[in-house]
Amino acid sequence: MSESTAPSNIIWITLDSIRYDRTTLDGHARATTPNMERIANQAGGVSFSSCIAAANWSLPSAASIHTGTFPEHHRTGYGTNKLPQSVNTVAERLQEVGYQTVGVSANHYFSESTGLSRGFETFKHINPTDLFREVSPRTLLRFLSNLRSHSGGLSTEKTKHRPDFFVNEVVKKQVSSRTEREEPFFLSAHYHGAHLPYYPPPAWQDRFSSDLVESPRAASERAFKHTADLHRGIANVSEFGEADWNALNVMYDTLVAYSDSLIGELFDHLKALDLENTVFVVTADHGDLLGECGLLGHKFVLHDGLIHVPAVVHGLDSVADKQDELVQHIDIVRTLVEIAGGDTTDFDGIDLRNERRTAALSQRAADIQGPLSAIQEHDPSFDTGYFDDAALSSLRTHDFKYQQSAEGDVLFELPDEQSDVSMSYPDRRDELKAGLQRRLSEIDSQKLDGEEVEFSDDIRDQLSDLGYIVE
Repeated sequence: MSESTAPSNIIWITLDSIRYDRTTLDGHARATTPNMERIANQAGGVSFSSCIAAANWSLPSAASIHTGTFPEHHRTGYGTNKLPQSVNTVAERLQEVGYQTVGVSANHYFSESTGLSRGFETFKHINPTDLFREVSPRTLLRFLSNLRSHSGGLSTEKTKHRPDFFVNEVVKKQVSSRTEREEPFFLSAHYHGAHLPYYPPPAWQDRFSSDLVESPRAASERAFKHTADLHRGIANVSEFGEADWNALNVMYDTLVAYSDSLIGELFDHLKALDLENTVFVVTADHGDLLGECGLLGHKFVLHDGLIHVPAVVHGLDSVADKQDELVQHIDIVRTLVEIAGGDTTDFDGIDLRNERRTAALSQRAADIQGPLSAIQEHDPSFDTGYFDDAALSSLRTHDFKYQQSAEGDVLFELPDEQSDVSMSYPDRRDELKAGLQRRLSEIDSQKLDGEEVEFSDDIRDQLSDLGYIVE
């Protein structure tokens, strides 16, 4: 798979909730991502060490990936839950220049409900309601015979069962069916990844057993208990002991390793198809917090545990030597669409082939009161004073992160994200403040009115199972 002058096939894989510092790409002690590392180390491969997501949770981050714009521009997950019709998607722009477009998703935020499926001529939403329609009987039988390897075993607890086996099989089938067609294809798939609750398939639970302080079964049940009801888990964080943190960390890493195994299987399938001239991207929409800021999961803050994500690209030779540069998803997206000959008007990203990003923008909407109230229902004394009620934006360089909301601002010297160093670096603070204001003013000139959508009861229930508050 390599870059050429002909239009490239593009396969974009988004894994949910995987933070960069828990991958072997960043030297993590546990062998969580040997396949991503293998792909990055091949000729034509690159792992970006500083990929910063535009948002800290799935809906706004996925919308940025699929539109090439920042949250305050596309508004999705940033004041509205449906993409405005006036914002074109990457799939629409590639379709205009002759691409076949395929979407596969195990995440309700990348679906028809949010408008992010727009432009995909084929779209497969992998969820319990539509499962029998979207996957073949043969795939279902293979899944049932491998419940311990790919799902929650024989458990009747639905949130212990993971959909990524099905996602991977559908992606492989969709790619295979397009190998003989002349038109290039764009396939984007969103996997469940390491999204909570943390309960790896039983056959994987002893993956890092030497690091556990209790049995793999006990640790997996402990991690599941703390993350199946996220708000209760956060309310109890102050009472967690060694066994609790050990279980959460090891089982999270185990889910990362399971996700990585599927990526390796998919990449090998693509190689076997001899798909020359194909760009393969694997990244994460955001990470997860594992105790930082007294939190689990995501959505509340713009900590690096949430916005610093892995990004591996293979087959795009023109960016293979830029592994240490600061990049964002919207930059990779713009570069790919530019190469394909698509229209990138109104994109917020840069073309990585001839531009260099000096700072990365991330945003969080003012939508945290519902989740904070849910935590206080379990612990009325939970201190919410640390969390800005207003919309929050950050501008991050390699060394510093400047954050600003209507409630104030702060400067961190990375990797520390607790101590405000504004007084020690006033010039740096002023420089980043001016840079953030300039970027926000550029976005404000393009800002659109959002659109609301009423999620079905089925989708609301499934989002609730994942720890989201759906009003």
